[in-house]
Amino acid sequence: MASTLAVSISETITLDNGNKMTTFNAVNITDVGQIVRRIDTIVTDFSGSGIEIVKFVNSEAEQTAGSFVKSDVKYLRFTNISGSSNVSLYLIKTNDESTVFDLEPGKTIMFGNAEFDASQVGDYVVEGYVDPLYYSDLVFYDTIKAKAVSSSVKLEYVVASS
Repeated sequence: MASTLAVSISETITLDNGNKMTTFNAVNITDVGQIVRRIDTIVTDFSGSGIEIVKFVNSEAEQTAGSFVKSDVKYLRFTNISGSSNVSLYLIKTNDESTVFDLEPGKTIMFGNAEFDASQVGDYVVEGYVDPLYYSDLVFYDTIKAKAVSSSVKLEYVVASS
């Protein structure tokens, strides 16, 4: 039986003139049948191929322990719960292309699914000027890895899928 994940974000600030501003956003994510929440210690160096925290596959038949079917992922959240060091999150496409997000202590980043539509070859390669064979697209990522910047950190992450 699938459940509904309720996610809410609240932001409050009191300005210098004493005015208080508050924003609130809430969303219900339906048909969630699988949810994983972990807190991992992330160190400052990669050992071997890196600290893989989440892996995505194309089908149930390809699924291994700790992996998720890309098309089933509905929500991802990463929170650096440490108080002293940043953590870098690497969204990797088959160990070829990656995008890196630097997450400061106490900060959170969320994604609505496992599809990250970043730059494509046509965005930065002029047709006929440079051979696109040497460039690739980072449209879907397969793996998320993490690395602490200056000292080990605690990283909390949640993955919800159908």
